[in-house]
Amino acid sequence: MRRIAAAFALWLCATVPAFAQNAENLPIVGWLRINTPDAAEPAATLLRDALAVLGRVDGHNIHIDQRLAEGHPERLPKLAEALIREKASVILATGIHAIMAALRATRTIPIVADDDLLAEGLIGSLAKPGGNTTGISILATELDGKRLEILKEILPSSRRVALLRDPANSAPARFQGVVDTARELGTELQSVDVRGFADLAPAFASFRAGGAKAVNVLASPLLNGFREELGRLSLDQKLPTMCQWREMAEAGCLAAYGPTLRELSAMRAALTDKMLKGARPDETPVQQPTRFELVINLKAAEAFGLTIPPAILARAEVIE
Repeated sequence: MRRIAAAFALWLCATVPAFAQNAENLPIVGWLRINTPDAAEPAATLLRDALAVLGRVDGHNIHIDQRLAEGHPERLPKLAEALIREKASVILATGIHAIMAALRATRTIPIVADDDLLAEGLIGSLAKPGGNTTGISILATELDGKRLEILKEILPSSRRVALLRDPANSAPARFQGVVDTARELGTELQSVDVRGFADLAPAFASFRAGGAKAVNVLASPLLNGFREELGRLSLDQKLPTMCQWREMAEAGCLAAYGPTLRELSAMRAALTDKMLKGARPDETPVQQPTRFELVINLKAAEAFGLTIPPAILARAEVIE
């Protein structure tokens, strides 16, 4: 029995370093995000699950290295440089802040980006993006305007709507699209820029002072990362808020309309798998979401004293 135990101990001593060495040699999938740790889910788990479906299992044959800027865009360049030093095989970059940090850090490592890539001028075309970037163009320009239309359906008497925007994610064409939609709807806009967490409370205070009746939160990973505070401020200031992601409605926004994280995660995983197989990012077509969901938070509606029109409820998923 002692002989067996001794043999096992020797095998273990020899095997553990081998496992560690194998782990160190796994291809690294770096992921640059502006999120705080508490806002990293469910996207992180959805990505791991989507990669696992393709046979890319975190800790087994790949290593996912998620780098979070915790709501501070200025931290992203150093996080990108760290991924370069670690010799990441592919870098995922979510949002313009992360994408620009990745592009400044490398022009050779494949980048799988997701944002409104065409409107932001980050790719040459959907079919042939060029450079070392491919990814997902999330149609933010079109959807920012569509969210304003839905908000107007819910609150038809609102003449003044506030826009909460991240200036780094508001290319002129994107912002002009919302302005044009507002003009068609006969709606006056009040816009405030948010560059960090500290800007949120003053923004909502200015909306109340300016007579806004609702808030349209323009697409931005930075603002999505602050979704808990957005939900709280929306309810405290009695300003119904339209957001981008389901998770933002779950956090207290009145409604959300946009792509589904599950579909985006599957797209990220598929593109990552292609890059790991040696595909050229400049010749890998950029994808666009095809599934969109409208989510209504009925608890928030009740807090605002709102009755959601039946036509909206008929096509929405409802959070009680």
